[in-house]
Amino acid sequence: MLIKNQQKLLEQLLGSINHEQKIWLAGYMQGQIGNVNTNISSSTFNLEKPPAVIYFATETGNAKGLSLQVMKAIRAAGYKVKTSAVNRLKVKDINPDTITIFIVSTHGEGDPPESALPFFEDIQNASDEQLSGLNYVVAGLGDSSYEIFCGAATKLDKELQRLGGKPFQAPLLFDVDYASHTSAWIEQTVKSTNDLVGASTSVAEEASSLSEEFVVRTGKGYTRLEPVKGIIKHIVNLNDIDSARQTFHIELEYEDDIIYTCGDAAGIMLPDEDNHGDNTPRLYSISSSPSYHEGEIHLTVALATYENEDGSIGYGTYSKYLAERQEGDEIEFYIHQNQSFNLASDDKDIIMIGPGTGIAPFRSFIYERSERGAGGRNWLFFGAQHMHCDFLYQTEWQEHLATETLNKIDLAFSRDQTHKVYVQDLLKEKAKDIVEWIDNGAILYLCGTRDPMSKDVDQALIDIITAQKSLSPEEAADFVADLEENDRYLKDVY
Repeated sequence: MLIKNQQKLLEQLLGSINHEQKIWLAGYMQGQIGNVNTNISSSTFNLEKPPAVIYFATETGNAKGLSLQVMKAIRAAGYKVKTSAVNRLKVKDINPDTITIFIVSTHGEGDPPESALPFFEDIQNASDEQLSGLNYVVAGLGDSSYEIFCGAATKLDKELQRLGGKPFQAPLLFDVDYASHTSAWIEQTVKSTNDLVGASTSVAEEASSLSEEFVVRTGKGYTRLEPVKGIIKHIVNLNDIDSARQTFHIELEYEDDIIYTCGDAAGIMLPDEDNHGDNTPRLYSISSSPSYHEGEIHLTVALATYENEDGSIGYGTYSKYLAERQEGDEIEFYIHQNQSFNLASDDKDIIMIGPGTGIAPFRSFIYERSERGAGGRNWLFFGAQHMHCDFLYQTEWQEHLATETLNKIDLAFSRDQTHKVYVQDLLKEKAKDIVEWIDNGAILYLCGTRDPMSKDVDQALIDIITAQKSLSPEEAADFVADLEENDRYLKDVY
C-alpha cells in the first residue's frame, strides 16, 4: 500500500511518539478515512489495539466471575486480554501502556478481600505518579446495607489517581443485585475502551454471557432484597455439659424453588423488632447437603459473647436471635453464593481444615460426596477446646469413618492436655502425608476465623512445604500462593 519512502517515514514517526500520541493518531486517521468518499470499508483500516488486562479481588468468587464476562466481551471486540487475581500483584508490575480494568469486592466494613490485602498495602506505599499514563476502569461489588459501601473499590480508585492513572470511565459500584445490571455496564465498558483507542464498537452477541463455571443465580431467594421464608424443623445445642461454648445445629425447611451448592452460605434476616437498628444480614455457612438433605438448610451457629464495660456478658445480635428460636418458628433468609469455595469434582482428594464452626461446610461436603458415591478421598482436621463436650457432630463423623465416606480425621482439643494443641500443630505432625496428598492433586479447604487461625494455618503449610520439599521459606510461600491462585487451596474465613 505504501511506497518505500512513505513506509520509512511512517516507521520513523511511530518510533518517535508515545502510546497516547499513537492512540490520537489512530483516531485522526480513522476520521480522515471517514471523511473520504470511497468504497473502502471501515474494516480495511486495521487499528492496532493495545492489550488489556482485568484484575479482580474476590472474597466469594463474584468478582472473578464478572471478570470472565468482561474478558469475553473485550476479546470479542478485538483486544488481546487476560484476567488475573491481584493476590501477588505489585504496582511495579502494572504496565501503563495496557488498558486496565479492576473489579474489586469489599469485605466487611469497607475492607478489601483478605487475598487482596498485600496489593492494597503495596499500592498505598507506592510513590505519586508511579503509574502516570495508565488508563483504567474500576468496578466495585458490595452491599449497601453496610455503613461503608464498596469501600475497597473507592479506595483503589483514589490511589490509582494519586499514582497518575486516568479513569476513562466513571467507577461503578454494584449492590447485591449486581448480576441484573452487569450486561449494560459491560457494554458501556467495551464502548469506552473503543472510544479511548478510536475504534468502532462491535461486541459479539455471546460476549457478555456468563462462564459456565460462574453461574450467578438471581431473583427471589438469592439476595437480601428478596428473601424467602423457612420453618425451623429442629434446633439443638451441640455442646455438652461443662462446655464454655454454645453451638446450635438448626434445620430449616423451605418450600420455595431455590438452589444452593456445597460451600454456599445462608444470609439471615432479622425482623425489625429484633435487629436493634442492625439490618445488615449475617452469613452462616450451610452445613447440609443439597442432595442428601433435600428441601432443607442446616446451619451451625455459635452463640457469640463479649464482656461489657460493666463486666456483664453481652451477646451477638444475630446468634442470640437464632439460639432463642423454637421448632416451628419462621425465619427469613436467602442463599449467598460462594463461587470461591466450591466442592471439588468427585475424583479429587480433599483435605478439610475446620476448627470450631469452621466444620459447617465440611459436613455439607461429606454428605454430598456420600450421596454422589464420589471416589475421591476425604481427610478432616477439626479443633475445639475439649473432646468430651466440644466435638461437634461427633456421632456423624464416626459413622462416616465406619462407612469410609471419611477416610481420615485428625483432632486437636486444645485444653485436654497441659500444652495447647491446635489444627496447625496437627498439620505439621502429618506433614509427609499432606505433601503426598497435595502432590497427588488434592484440594485444600480452610474454614474458620481469619485471625489468628487462618494465618497460623498458612504459616504451618509454608513450614511443611519448606521442610518436605527442601525449599527456602520464600519459595515455599510461593508454592502455597500458587496453590491458592490455581484454586487448590480455598478459604472461607471470617
